[in-house]
Amino acid sequence: MLDIKFIRENPEKVKEALKKRNVIADVELLLELDQQRRILLNKKETLQADQNKRSKSGPKDEGEREALKKNKEQIKALEDESAEVEQKFTAAMYSLPNIPFDDVPVGKDEANNKVLREVGERPHFDFTPLSYIEIGEKLDLVDTERGAKVSGARFGYLKHEAPLLEFAIVQFVLQRLTNREYIKKVIKEHAVDTTDKAFIPLVPPVMIKPEAFRKMGKLDPGQEEERYYLPKDELYLIGSAEHTTGAMHADEILKREILPHRHIAFSTAFRREAGSYGKDTRGLFRVHQFDKLEMFSFVEPSKSQAEHDLFLALQESMMRELAIPYRAVLVCTGDMVWTDAKQYDLESWFPSQNAYRETHSTSNSTDFQTRRLNVKYHTDDGSELVHTINGTAFAIGRTVLAILENYQTKEGTVRVPKALQSYMGGLQEITRE
Repeated sequence: MLDIKFIRENPEKVKEALKKRNVIADVELLLELDQQRRILLNKKETLQADQNKRSKSGPKDEGEREALKKNKEQIKALEDESAEVEQKFTAAMYSLPNIPFDDVPVGKDEANNKVLREVGERPHFDFTPLSYIEIGEKLDLVDTERGAKVSGARFGYLKHEAPLLEFAIVQFVLQRLTNREYIKKVIKEHAVDTTDKAFIPLVPPVMIKPEAFRKMGKLDPGQEEERYYLPKDELYLIGSAEHTTGAMHADEILKREILPHRHIAFSTAFRREAGSYGKDTRGLFRVHQFDKLEMFSFVEPSKSQAEHDLFLALQESMMRELAIPYRAVLVCTGDMVWTDAKQYDLESWFPSQNAYRETHSTSNSTDFQTRRLNVKYHTDDGSELVHTINGTAFAIGRTVLAILENYQTKEGTVRVPKALQSYMGGLQEITRE
């Protein structure tokens, strides 16, 4: 949520941001509702002060008792009117996305994203590369047919070495991000102006209360249809560990010395893929359930951009270790996540498609989430809202698929990336005798 004071003082800047993001919202109506709520609040406070003053005076005659009764009725009427206006005001505030940073490219969709760099040599095969679906079926690593039989479309089973590969990636990430020396090395290599504090491992809940989800900005316009809701329990299934990790410090004031407060969180994630009709319908690239390792940080506002740079640097460093070719992309205003002021994506190379596909994202959400969550930190003058940074360490399923395609051999086997072999008992190649 944006700062209402900022909106009052910069309505044209907010309107320009909406235009850049291709979002329609009525800023003038919002300001009108804001004015109404402040007028009503002032009237109510004046009446309450008068009521308190009259109540504390001596014995009451009939006229005085009648005045107190009338005051009480007026206060109740103002409270009812205020509640209605406040509800409309909150809805109007929730209709506004975060304001993009000035260096974010303006565009309508992913076609307008800016490619920053391509990293890694694409594999050169002397044969026609198979898709991960073909490789997975030949090596009996994936089973989408039985997944569909049991659970429906966009579900599947990982089998044999595929689960080992998944948990090797988990161990690979945890060992690096909980290691201060590794963080320090990445900071030095990428010249990032931030601290080398390690990440705290976390396994968060995969269900979240509606209000906490709303405060994370994940039930805002156009997003609710993407969520799985359990009405009997009044809970949503999360779409990323970000959602319950970010909400865990709601209504808290963090000590300044613990910032940046970093987590590496592992969870299963659930998404309806409501807007992807007809896309990736076969296979396991775009599914309803997948496992993910998510980086998350609560950071001082003045250091949030450097923290965001670190998250991107960590993503790229780990991708280079796995030797999966990728490109780094600065996401444009029209393709950016609702809560973000700036977003980078990493797209991994898929030889069978002769294309890069998105596997990572990292975002600076500034104080957009923490304003709703009321997460602050102690300052010399009191307290201030922290900023939040999130980023995919690995969307594990998609990473497994990228490994299958980039490490396939002419013989139909799959080589295991060197960085993962020690986490798979020294296994160097996946084959089916």
